Amino acid sequence: MGNSPHKAILRRRLLEKSRGQVFTLIAIGLFVLIGFGALAVDVGTLWIAKHRMQSAADAAALAGTDELSIQMTSLITSAAQSASAQNGFPNGSGSSTSSYPVSVAVYNPPQDGPFSGNANAVQVKITEDQGTGFMGVLGWSKVPVSANAVGITVSGGSCVYALDPSAPGTVTLSGGGTLNSSCGVYDNSNSGSALTVSGGGTITAPFVGVVGGTNLNGGGSSPPVSGIAAFGDPLAWVQAPSTGSCSSYNQKSINITTTLNPGLYCGGIKINSGANVTFNPGTYIIDGGGLTVLSSAVVNGSGVTFYLTGQNNKNSNPSSYAGINIAGSATVNLSAPCAGASGGIEGMLFFQDRSITTDMGSVINGGSNSTFAGAVYFPTTPLSYSGSSGSQYTLLVADTITINGASSIGNNYSCLSGGSSLIKNASLVQ
Repeated sequence: MGNSPHKAILRRRLLEKSRGQVFTLIAIGLFVLIGFGALAVDVGTLWIAKHRMQSAADAAALAGTDELSIQMTSLITSAAQSASAQNGFPNGSGSSTSSYPVSVAVYNPPQDGPFSGNANAVQVKITEDQGTGFMGVLGWSKVPVSANAVGITVSGGSCVYALDPSAPGTVTLSGGGTLNSSCGVYDNSNSGSALTVSGGGTITAPFVGVVGGTNLNGGGSSPPVSGIAAFGDPLAWVQAPSTGSCSSYNQKSINITTTLNPGLYCGGIKINSGANVTFNPGTYIIDGGGLTVLSSAVVNGSGVTFYLTGQNNKNSNPSSYAGINIAGSATVNLSAPCAGASGGIEGMLFFQDRSITTDMGSVINGGSNSTFAGAVYFPTTPLSYSGSSGSQYTLLVADTITINGASSIGNNYSCLSGGSSLIKNASLVQ
């Protein structure tokens, strides 16, 4: 009994000690829980910043690769950084998620990764410190966040491009005109009736994209996609040839069987009915007067480019610009130069001077015995077309395009460099 007070004191001390340990453990546990909570909040914020930054890097890589695809290499960096800024991450300034300065580094070819050294690729690296909230208590006031993206040029999946930004009927099929294309069709007009198909006309293609709207009335089309992004000239990168100058203009009119050689033709070339003309490989500069092939004429040429220029007016003078006019009953088989050809411009069959602003159009009525392999390029003038690619390919790029008969577009680019189209698209690969 004499020891009971001591036992009571001992029990009380032990109880107080255990209570102190519990309080300590609770305090430590609360601190850990608060830390985890803070970490969860900050990690979520950082994840959002990372997600937005990756979207900006992807857009920047595609924008830079778009410039690379048309060989505007001097604009790769500015285009990529502009796209990054539009997505909230401007180079050298604070972003939509942080006040710390952003770094948008652009590399062609890529600096590292699986596409390192690939001249057909563009790499974008975006880095920026992101401020923290609760993690600052633990000593981390900022955390670096980065995103990496790589775009690469690939062979274009489309081969028909109507470039006018506002005209109705920028692509038109009517009166039974048919277009069977192995590749896509793009219409740049924002008109509500940018694509017009009527009177039994039809378009069959893997993809039909239209910036504006469609008017399908009595005709048909592979299901078109409206509201696509506006686009530019996909062949703007192709360099025009030197043209020389003309001291006089006299149209060359042919009525016989003959062979023509590359060179400067002042006043145009007219191939009359019954004539049979072979064009030797190379570039034919037609300054004024255009190229005319009348009914029943026979024309052949392999590895040829026709560059059409002239005075920029609507006069009927032989010095004035004129396009191509080929009658449907003529037999015409022409193909552009392949890779490594000694003359002509690779892939380019008909090439309109880009400075022409008149509406002098071209009419190519290829009958069942006619083929046109290569780029048919009239970027600022109208084109009325009916023709076949034969076993090769055709690229139709014009201000407006009217299909006036049975037309077939192939995509066999095997004779071109790399076996791919002159038209390149940007693809995100990393």
